[in-house]
Amino acid sequence: MEKHQNIRMKKEYLILFLTCLFIQTGFSQHYETKRQEKTIIENRAIYLNGGLNASFGGASRTSIKIDLPPNTVKWYYSFSTSEGKSGTKNLELALQLGGMLTDPSGLTSTAISGISVPQGEANADILLCSDNNSITNFLKKYDSQVKIYQEGTVQNTKQAVVEIDDVTQGTFYLGIRNPSTTSGVNINIEVVAITEEQILIAKSDNQQKAELYANLAVTHMNKGEYEKCIEYCDKANSEFGLGWVSVNKGIALMMMGKDLESMEIFVDAITKIKKETTSDQTIDWAIKTLDNIILRNWNMQSAKDARELFISQR
Repeated sequence: MEKHQNIRMKKEYLILFLTCLFIQTGFSQHYETKRQEKTIIENRAIYLNGGLNASFGGASRTSIKIDLPPNTVKWYYSFSTSEGKSGTKNLELALQLGGMLTDPSGLTSTAISGISVPQGEANADILLCSDNNSITNFLKKYDSQVKIYQEGTVQNTKQAVVEIDDVTQGTFYLGIRNPSTTSGVNINIEVVAITEEQILIAKSDNQQKAELYANLAVTHMNKGEYEKCIEYCDKANSEFGLGWVSVNKGIALMMMGKDLESMEIFVDAITKIKKETTSDQTIDWAIKTLDNIILRNWNMQSAKDARELFISQR
């Protein structure tokens, strides 16, 4: 009786597994992440009077409008200061960020700290303002009515590279202020956005063959023909390595009671999955599939062990 019940539950599982598997085939689409630096404000020199002198002409405050391009994931501004009206400085922020995008490690905090900024000579305040009303109040010196983002705001600073990734869509304003009451300051500033786009990579003939073999493996899995399922999983991965196909092979081995072999295949699957752009999605799918086995009260410690292995990769 117990044996028949286990067979029935395994068949129920396999039907559910097949459904999940067809969903999983969509995960094999391969995408390339294209990252670019886009200059919003080229190196701009701004002169601001001291607060008292501004009463007799000139200004101690100004603003820059920032229209973020589509697909912005983070953006930066760098600036440096000089005393008096002269002193143009080359910031080269876009050039330095562009060089970092060619590095696989990307824009890490360590890399950003290495961006070269000319030494400043006088203090400046730069406030990231949230809307047009705030920047209007800023320019009118109604500071209590100015809403700012702390992430993009620096005060009494001579030079800096500032990263913003909390707000990445829409229009913002940089309010620039000379905090000195008497001395003028020249500020050079540059603003650059980093954009990311997912570009679909066309499947190769080998990948298409692999997916056809994988579908045959699904058919045999659904019939309980685990050895045939494994055979077609191997054929699929000999054409094109797909992490989720190795997960299927591991489950087929597990259903055959070959726990040690199945765990070795799960480790191999994770190695493949980690190289894929849909790695998080595939890991989640594997965990849910193993959850379904465990929830049906099968006494399979191997399923629990495999689940823990995949969870550790989240």
